Amino acid sequence: MPYTSVNSFVQIGIEGTPGTLSSTLKTIPVSAPQVTPMQTFLRDEAFRGSPTTVYSQVAGVRHDEYDAKFYLYPDTFPLLAYATLGKDTVTGTTPKIHTVKLLNAPTSGSQPPSVSIIDFDGQQAFQMLDAQASELKITFGAEAAIEATAKFIAQPWTEVSTPGSLSIGTNTFVPGWDVALTIGGTSSAVLVDGEINLTRAAAPIFTSGQQNPYKTWAGPLDVSGRLKFVVESTDPLLLAANSKIALTQNTKAVVLTFTEPTTTYTTIVTMSQVQFHDAKRTRDKAYVEVDANFTAQANTTDADSGYSPIAIVSQNAVATY
Repeated sequence: MPYTSVNSFVQIGIEGTPGTLSSTLKTIPVSAPQVTPMQTFLRDEAFRGSPTTVYSQVAGVRHDEYDAKFYLYPDTFPLLAYATLGKDTVTGTTPKIHTVKLLNAPTSGSQPPSVSIIDFDGQQAFQMLDAQASELKITFGAEAAIEATAKFIAQPWTEVSTPGSLSIGTNTFVPGWDVALTIGGTSSAVLVDGEINLTRAAAPIFTSGQQNPYKTWAGPLDVSGRLKFVVESTDPLLLAANSKIALTQNTKAVVLTFTEPTTTYTTIVTMSQVQFHDAKRTRDKAYVEVDANFTAQANTTDADSGYSPIAIVSQNAVATY
């Protein structure tokens, strides 16, 4: 009998010890989840006097990857941000305030925490340990729900006969219309859509004596994205007469505030030094728009210590991840 896809669920939790199942697994509503085994095979192509090439294949090293799309829920998104950036400082009582910043710990590798992932597809539960966040993309538009797409690099999956019990939060996702934007301290009412890409380029480290990774490793953080606006006299890319931000070397602070309408919990993304570039006007609609790429530059304002291109502050009722 076939199995039903909508019975799927995913649980993600911060690991206390890399490679050891998390004791704080959180159920996160998910769409488009994908477990991908990355098994390599070494080809025997040594000549044997025949006009052909491959005579056998021997299993090489293996790691696995996990991709999924999530809505921006106030109670679960900070977990993804924490896994990507590395440090979550919790303050406040009601609500809790999660200040997530880039972990800078040179003597210990400056690594964000590894996570455990249990993905149940309706028939089988895949357990992936020692998973490092490689990419986190936030996409938003006035007419859609805000989404976060995440990618993890992990140890090879193992099968779990009994997946954990579900505990679903009650927060709703943030709709794209409930977004506030400031550029250089000036509020904008003409944002159409955009995306923020946090990239760590995580990769497995392989060493002799074992087929699985010795460690999964997150690289340095890069933050880029794009924003699209309706062209108005208040166009945020034209903040001063004859001064086109996207064409000059001129960084501005960009702050996006995402508000969940039921609880009014906010998620605030701050990039204090943003350089816009590659801006272009588009006329595929009845009105003119401008679409600009950006790169967030490392600075001390957004950092816990050292430098960082971004900081994320979220409100919810979760005491710790």
